[in-house]
Amino acid sequence: MRMVKNEEFLRKDKVIGIIKIENMLSGRIFLVKSTDVVKDYSRIRFSLDLGTFENSSLEEDYTKTGLELFDISLDAEADDEKSLDALLEERKKHYSFLRKDFYL
Repeated sequence: MRMVKNEEFLRKDKVIGIIKIENMLSGRIFLVKSTDVVKDYSRIRFSLDLGTFENSSLEEDYTKTGLELFDISLDAEADDEKSLDALLEERKKHYSFLRKDFYL
């Protein structure tokens, strides 16, 4: 696993990994497994903007505060699709250790 920056969303090759959505005001986070980070980033932004995101608490906060107070970034890159579940659990443990609150 290697940590990557937001510029990774601009890569042409298919990126597999964990996307982190963070409310910069509250510090709450939501982690998403992705087999195609570029495609899923667009899907996430689209559904948040439409008010149809899968997590209603996150959607409510996003609607109240707007995009400016949210960071959507590639948290970690996976080697392959098979390792996504383990990577997601590892990242959840990492953020729990840091005492981050999660959107449930």
